[in-house]
Amino acid sequence: MNLLKWFLSGDPKPRIQDEAVVKKMWQGMTAMIVGYGMYYILKLTLGVAKKPMIDAGFTASQLGLIGAGLLIAYAIGKCLHGFIADRCNVKKIVPLGLLGCAIVNVILGFTPYFYVFLVLWFVNGWFQSMGSAPCIVSITQWFSKSEVATQYGIFSIAHYIGEGATFIISAMLIVHFGWQSAFLYPGLVCLLMAYVMYKFMYDRPEAYGLPSANEYKGELNEEKKEKIKSTKEAQIEVIKNPYIWLIALSAAFMGIARYSVNSWGVIFLQECKSYDLVAAGSVLAITPLMGGLGSFVSGFVSDKVFKSNHSLTTIVFGLIMLVGILGLCFTPPGHPWLDIASVAVFGFGLGVILCFIGGMLAVDLSSQKGAGAAMGTVGLLAYAGAAIQDVVNGWMMDLAKTVVNGKVIYNFDNIMLFWIGSVVIMVTLIVPTLWAKKKDKEVLENPSCEK
Repeated sequence: MNLLKWFLSGDPKPRIQDEAVVKKMWQGMTAMIVGYGMYYILKLTLGVAKKPMIDAGFTASQLGLIGAGLLIAYAIGKCLHGFIADRCNVKKIVPLGLLGCAIVNVILGFTPYFYVFLVLWFVNGWFQSMGSAPCIVSITQWFSKSEVATQYGIFSIAHYIGEGATFIISAMLIVHFGWQSAFLYPGLVCLLMAYVMYKFMYDRPEAYGLPSANEYKGELNEEKKEKIKSTKEAQIEVIKNPYIWLIALSAAFMGIARYSVNSWGVIFLQECKSYDLVAAGSVLAITPLMGGLGSFVSGFVSDKVFKSNHSLTTIVFGLIMLVGILGLCFTPPGHPWLDIASVAVFGFGLGVILCFIGGMLAVDLSSQKGAGAAMGTVGLLAYAGAAIQDVVNGWMMDLAKTVVNGKVIYNFDNIMLFWIGSVVIMVTLIVPTLWAKKKDKEVLENPSCEK
């Protein structure tokens, strides 16, 4: 019981108005960005290492099951940790998760066996789930309602830093030291990074005697709404909101498209377009670079161009993402610049919609006290979709395998349709949410409308 209490958020302290303490939140933000980027390096290595692991004796179906194991654990854990983070001190949850991931990856650096790898990659997924939702809760605690979209976009750079580093650094480690080194060396680095996160992250402002973010920024209406709701009431509101579940279902198909490219894009370029490992990893590294740019400008674009209509922003950039994946799939071999352009368009569109489908659409329809629950609900379905894609992609690869003159060849035709179809469904499911915010505003302006 004492151990569980250790994780709880601190009790409010007497109010102070120390500007120096307030500015320290940027240290916490920086620590989250860098640390959560390292989370991703320990999460995506399998996608780069697939072909060398197949050459070492693993099958595509086995790798699909291993990948799905992480994502299943991540889906369940993200939902649970989202609800927990609304009540707990994220300074203690997030670094502990990174520490667990680091230890698992170091062990994987010495593990060539399928069943051991399957179990440990599942455990890695559980520790991975201690990162995203608690970090978003921290952002909603330290920034007012009007600032959250912008700060969420800045924070989202984190996983793009991690993705880009994974595609390039992991490929280079594998080429020079073998596939197991791509798990071992990043794991060792993250043992230290976990301590850095713990050192510089922060509990909620009230635990330091500071006003809440909404109060500090003078957003009194938001502050009043938060005070009249308990955390439990806010979380129940999330569960009952049909629009949040629609967003979550869309997130499931986003997870299919996103992780299909992340996890199978490298081997797709190797098999279908004759890239070598480093070249394929370098092309795929454009995805997180452009995704980071998309995330960074997402709040500005939505607020200034689309007048804060986040659903419309999501639909438009979902269609841009569709153009990118069509180009990646149907550009013939021998046109690397077209592949790069397609990956860049896909990544930019994905970067924008990840901010909204991946969190902001649901958080925007929730109170601050239910932000973790909203993130957890969306994350549950998003990573369920991501887990499904690993199994389906691996199964379809093995099913389409042929041997020609002693060489194994994989046909990706059905796999490409699976990727494209998931993007189409993802965009379609967002359309009804165009009316969600309108309904929310009517309730605020006329409380008698609420039932």
